[in-house]
Amino acid sequence: MAFNGDLLVCAPLECGTREEMLASMELAKKQGADIVELCMGLMPSSDIFEVESLLRLRSLPSIVSFRYIFISGSCVIFGCSEW
Repeated sequence: MAFNGDLLVCAPLECGTREEMLASMELAKKQGADIVELCMGLMPSSDIFEVESLLRLRSLPSIVSFRYIFISGSCVIFGCSEW
């Protein structure tokens, strides 16, 4: 869906599992996305190590992001409240 090479459509994907992420990527591709953002913050910490596998199986160019989750003024990273 790129418009004259100057604009790309990026779909952010926020999913809880690798399988959901791959299915959402296929849907985004069918709906015209050129690139996806794989938002890893919602995946359980045990699944974060599946990033390499997810990147091998992807069907679109991807940006991987890890963002902090803020809860009640405390910064929580992937369910770990040590901060």
